[in-house]
Amino acid sequence: MILPSTSTNLLHAAHALKALRRRAVHFWRFHIILPLKALFFSFLHAVQVLLRVFTWRFCKQHVRVLVSLAFILVAAGLAAYQIRSVQVEKQRFLYYPEAWIFHSPLRENLQPADTIDKILETYSVGGGSLSVLPIDIKLYRVREGDTLSGIAERFGMDLDTIASLNREWGSGVHLIQIDEAIEIPNQDGIYIEIKDDLDTLCEEKGVPVEVVFAVNGIERQQIRPGMELFFPGVQHSGIERSVITGSAFLKPVTGWLTSGFGYRRDPFTKEMHFHRGIDLAAPTGTTVRAALDGKVIVVGYDSVLGNYILIRHQISYSSLYGHLSQIWVKRGSTVTRGQRIGAVGNTGKSTGSHLHFEIRRRGAPVNAWGLMTSRY
Repeated sequence: MILPSTSTNLLHAAHALKALRRRAVHFWRFHIILPLKALFFSFLHAVQVLLRVFTWRFCKQHVRVLVSLAFILVAAGLAAYQIRSVQVEKQRFLYYPEAWIFHSPLRENLQPADTIDKILETYSVGGGSLSVLPIDIKLYRVREGDTLSGIAERFGMDLDTIASLNREWGSGVHLIQIDEAIEIPNQDGIYIEIKDDLDTLCEEKGVPVEVVFAVNGIERQQIRPGMELFFPGVQHSGIERSVITGSAFLKPVTGWLTSGFGYRRDPFTKEMHFHRGIDLAAPTGTTVRAALDGKVIVVGYDSVLGNYILIRHQISYSSLYGHLSQIWVKRGSTVTRGQRIGAVGNTGKSTGSHLHFEIRRRGAPVNAWGLMTSRY
């Protein structure tokens, strides 16, 4: 029997709908329901594992794992804190000289000569024109292994510049502390005290007075006697440079430090008092040498210092050598740096064989330990 064409079409449509329904159910079951079930059971398993982690039994069996995890978390926290601290400090302190914008200011500020209208804006050097760079000082935080000379070299600065800015007349130039803030200027030069006529001083140093005004950001009417101004490009010379850079005073004896400069408890009275020099222990008879060229102004004996020598040097410095067993120079004689002047002893008020050594500037004691070098 042959059905009408309309009935045939309806049957085909019904079969197509059934097939479409089966495919939809199959897709929904295998692509939606089953993955969601697997995800749900995985989540339940993870929750169960986490719950077991916090049980006493698990902790007891995995103590090392938990300790390791705690250590990692604490270390990560400390590292994050340290990184943040460095980022905050870098706003004030220089850590990376290669990133310092003032590394070579004169070269960076080179300008055409025809752009100059007045000397306050620029001054001529070698046929070119260089901007006057106002003095700007930043801080560098000392790290392990740093020295003043090393810091100066890393920043492309003269040691005289760094030492003059951070050490008063070389005192402590060989002593540097981790985390100490060292001042780093944006150009070489030194501060000089204005005593009399500024124009004469500028002519003597070879720096135009207008440049000094511009670099320091002041005007002539602000100048006062005793004021210190920065002179760009100027450095100390001769004995002054040697003192500033810590290469002038020789360590007078081969010995070891037993008592430093400053307050200490008196070994005899047990009371606190100020120790004006340093004590260098050495066997009796060890050679004592002059720390710097000078003239012997005192050779004598004191109830505290015992046999001692006082030598006057240049630029208002003097040095004293006490507790000597022998003296090989006379008052008024001239000595040279490294010359044998006496021998270590135990004379005067002393607890053992050693040299009491002082360095004085304008009669006031300074820390000799930070001024000495062992190199001849």
